[in-house]
Amino acid sequence: MSIPLFRRLLPKPVVNNGSQLRDHQANERTFLSWSRMGLAFAAMSLALARLDIIDNIFNRGSRGGAIAPTQPMSLTAIESKSPDHAHLQETKESPVLLKYVNDRVASRVCQGISIWSFGYSLARYISVRRNLLQGRYVPSIWGPVLITCGSLTVFGMTLKLE
Repeated sequence: MSIPLFRRLLPKPVVNNGSQLRDHQANERTFLSWSRMGLAFAAMSLALARLDIIDNIFNRGSRGGAIAPTQPMSLTAIESKSPDHAHLQETKESPVLLKYVNDRVASRVCQGISIWSFGYSLARYISVRRNLLQGRYVPSIWGPVLITCGSLTVFGMTLKLE
């Protein structure tokens, strides 16, 4: 007779010899820490994705070409602009658009780090738990290295065009 699926998912009691209880609790705290970092990167991704909207709201009047939403522009008004004025407006807003592209790329990198952090936290928790039950421990090196490199990448991308 096979064991029901629900019973397989329940944790089995572990004998508390020496520091096993502390080791398992430390593993759970580490899992929660990685999950918290994933949530922080998800929040940063959302903030970077909305940065251009916030900038447009607060700096609408500072860029000469921006038009308030209450003043719609007709097609005849667009056609009547001189080509020189349209060229000036285009070159004036070009660095702003590049900045937003950079923020969107940084937002995507943050999303990737967030998803990776959630996945890594679960995989690391299960791996450490299995090793602790067998009486051994394998330290992690690539998780912290990848998070550090990803964080520095996002930091560099957000500061590049400021």
